[in-house]
Amino acid sequence: MKKILIVMIVLALTVSLMGCGNTEQTTPNDNSTPSEDDQITLRMSWWGGDARHNATLEVIDLFEAAYPHITVVPEYTAFDGHFERMAAQLVGRDEPDIMQVNFNWYYGFSPDGEGFYDLSTLENLNLSNWPAENFEVLTINGKIQGIPISIGTRGFVYNEAIYEQAGVPFPETWDDLIQAGITMREVLGPDYYSLGNLRHDFEIPQLIFSYLAQKTGKNIFENNEVAYTEEELTDGFEFLQTLIDSNVIPDFHADSSVKNHENPNWIAGRYAGIFNWNSNNNIYEANLDPSLNTQLVAVPFIKLSDNQLHSGGFDKVLQAWSISANTSHPEEAALFLEFISTDRDAVVAHGLNRGTPLNKVAEAILAEEGLLVGIDYEAYVLASQIEGTYSFHPFFEDNTVRSAYGDVFERFIMGNLSPRNAAEELIRDTNRAVKEAMQG
Repeated sequence: MKKILIVMIVLALTVSLMGCGNTEQTTPNDNSTPSEDDQITLRMSWWGGDARHNATLEVIDLFEAAYPHITVVPEYTAFDGHFERMAAQLVGRDEPDIMQVNFNWYYGFSPDGEGFYDLSTLENLNLSNWPAENFEVLTINGKIQGIPISIGTRGFVYNEAIYEQAGVPFPETWDDLIQAGITMREVLGPDYYSLGNLRHDFEIPQLIFSYLAQKTGKNIFENNEVAYTEEELTDGFEFLQTLIDSNVIPDFHADSSVKNHENPNWIAGRYAGIFNWNSNNNIYEANLDPSLNTQLVAVPFIKLSDNQLHSGGFDKVLQAWSISANTSHPEEAALFLEFISTDRDAVVAHGLNRGTPLNKVAEAILAEEGLLVGIDYEAYVLASQIEGTYSFHPFFEDNTVRSAYGDVFERFIMGNLSPRNAAEELIRDTNRAVKEAMQG
């Protein structure tokens, strides 16, 4: 898409890039002791929190011990800014050999399938260990751009101690969630919320689209345009206002802090829940103040009513591994991806730090080792039990598209748009952004 390409060019001119020189390629399965000149260096990038960073670094250590002629140089960041960094690296042809990629980024970075290495051509990667259907969204022009790490659905996870202090059960319906917020305000104080501080361009839109899917039976997009009518979206924004008024989520001015696990209100237990992917709830749990003596509990997806027209669940490939189209060492990079996905020690070290793995070998190893436990796995199991989910449109999380609808939600939460005006602008701006993104 044009805007991504412009961003990539600008960032390439302004961002200082990390680089690493290539050396001569050697055969990864060669049992002879390589000379100093045979040494290979691979760069590898990903985003995440400390737990994911540490687990991945441990896998790198294991890989280097198994293949001493290969050195893997890690380049890791938080999620914020990672897209821009990768864009700059790709346009400068200085991207790492191995990259963690969001599935929707492929359509901007590789619209013709040439932006990443075609993984179907590599001998060191056994693609049959992944479900074939999960490659569909990762294949462009017949070329496999990435291997799916995990699949996920946003779900509801609650702070057990705070709900107990308020004397309310975990919500099963939207009405329950609203009443829980009202009760927390009355019992615990005005700065307690039954959910918490959600991002205006991620969780809040998906929350409202889940509500609308349940009420209308519609997916977000139909024929590459917003499927909901102006009346339906007006109802969605009115519902969002009810959530704000009922202490489910704070209004714009109540909390301007970061909207993640580092938010001080989350750490202190004043935000009693999250609407999150089933891959990193563990970092939210780990960041809670220990004095709360609590744990997070995943619950079944919230319901509108017994007569709702859809589950309200949306799923996607959470992340994928890709190999640079410009790498000098594609088979060695593939060897690492096979290692992180199927080597027993590597799989155990990696655990569930990128969600429950789709690779059947990895999942079997984790089951044998008794590691399919914890809040993320519990959330994954509940997500897999949702009857009927919609998959995200490939451009739903495209930066241009997300900025379009995210801006509307933010201005509504700030009090600058009425529900009707917000509905009108969301349809107009989002449809325009999708068209622009798809034109390339």
